[in-house]
Amino acid sequence: MPSSNTTLANCYTPLPSSSKSAESAESINLLAIHPSSRPSGVNNDKNKNKSRNAKSIRHLTIHRHILANSTGSSLVEIGHTKILCNVHGPRPISSSNASNPQTQYTTGSLSCQVRHAPFAPNSLEKLNQATNLDGYAYGGASCNSAFKETELSSKLQDAIRPSIPLELIQKNVVEIFCLVLQDDGGVFPAMVVAASLALADAGVEVYDLVSAFSVAVIPRSMVEMSGEEDDDEDDYQNRSKGYCLLADPSTREMLASESGGGILTIAMMKSWKEVVFWDQMGSLPSEVVLEASELCREGCGVMHRFMRQALVGDGQEDDADVPMEEQ
Repeated sequence: MPSSNTTLANCYTPLPSSSKSAESAESINLLAIHPSSRPSGVNNDKNKNKSRNAKSIRHLTIHRHILANSTGSSLVEIGHTKILCNVHGPRPISSSNASNPQTQYTTGSLSCQVRHAPFAPNSLEKLNQATNLDGYAYGGASCNSAFKETELSSKLQDAIRPSIPLELIQKNVVEIFCLVLQDDGGVFPAMVVAASLALADAGVEVYDLVSAFSVAVIPRSMVEMSGEEDDDEDDYQNRSKGYCLLADPSTREMLASESGGGILTIAMMKSWKEVVFWDQMGSLPSEVVLEASELCREGCGVMHRFMRQALVGDGQEDDADVPMEEQ
């Protein structure tokens, strides 16, 4: 059970569901997206009117060691996206969880499972992106919730596995369980951060913490520029060849990226300067992909710093509404 000093930071009362099927990108006013004035994902009275720019992340809260019945656990909140993760193991491999009997005695095993809470809306149902370069696909009527959870589990395992020296835990398995409590965009980067923190909390030996970050690429014609951006911000956007790059996108911004844009997600081991996972949705010019990847790397560096601070103390709560720079 959660510890007594751990609470969800951004709770709110859900509004009644609408009878209209206004969940598609066409029904959303895309011009309401202002790159220089984006919601920071905070509901309290002190910061409810606080905004962030195109290169800032949402309000961030990190807790670890919150579940008494698991080896390690963590709770990560990025805006209104909330992920609860727990880790069990390393423990002996049984016949039921041995995926490959021929190699189970020469190396350890990693198992990742992702589930959405029954009360958590799944924003992936709104996305109609085509299959990406790695074969992951979210579009189509046949893409049900169970299939999406399986794909997220596979992606999480691909991102976390390079950080664990499995050869040191022969005949043992490490199990990671992620529960999506709330999804308002950026759920996969939040899962990677939560899983890596839970592994460290469990005392599992890792090469480095794995941080992840997403950037939405939106055509500039789909957003409304207020004209108040500073010179540095304007120069940064002009380098994107007609596109607007939004760090740490929300669900609305992810939907806007469907119209001629895309989403880039990178997971990396910051201390090793090694990218362990790359997920690109949408067809983008190479120059734009390069700019988006640079912004993702900066975001991974910022998340890595907050993760380290969370391991030193009891948790980390920050707004991070500042331009991202290498620390």
